[in-house]
Amino acid sequence: MRESLSNLVVLLLTFYFVFYFFRDQDEALSAAKQFSPLTDKETDHLFTRISDTIRGVLFGTVIIAAVQGVLGSLIFWILGLPNPLFWGMVMALLAIIPILGAFVVWIPTAIYLALTGEWIKAAILVAYGTVVIGGIDNILHPVLAGSRLRLHTVVVFIAIVGGLMLFGASGLILGPLLATMTIGLLEIWRARVGGTEPLLEKKR
Repeated sequence: MRESLSNLVVLLLTFYFVFYFFRDQDEALSAAKQFSPLTDKETDHLFTRISDTIRGVLFGTVIIAAVQGVLGSLIFWILGLPNPLFWGMVMALLAIIPILGAFVVWIPTAIYLALTGEWIKAAILVAYGTVVIGGIDNILHPVLAGSRLRLHTVVVFIAIVGGLMLFGASGLILGPLLATMTIGLLEIWRARVGGTEPLLEKKR
């Protein structure tokens, strides 16, 4: 319980700082440039990669949550459960929060079905929720985030899983962020060794 509360606080603080970073990004970037040992062009390159990483992870989270909501609504409709559209929307909203998720809806529903004697429906819901609704996150997140981060899917997957293991729920953002910063610094180092500077990429 204490660990879950701690993860929730860290997650909220992460989104809190991310919100103010986007709102006051011009002032924040200007202040950071004054203390950065990199050149202005190198700093802009690194900050562009970081900004794309945060946007990519948040974009992937929202899309996957919507997909999980649709999948949840579909299985509720197939099993003949009441208000499948409503519960699909609830699952989508909960799926945005890493600490919670769509399972907060379908697990109690499966327990209710089992207690009322609907064992087959309960088993189908558990299997579907675990494999399809829960598994789609591991499949789509690296793909969606990787396409915007311009990183290989395997690298994004390792960054997300490693971030979650090290930092808890906030690792969903911190993991890819650290990976992007490391790769960005390596790009700058490689450019310096080659006698050139990294080209700025267009913001998306």
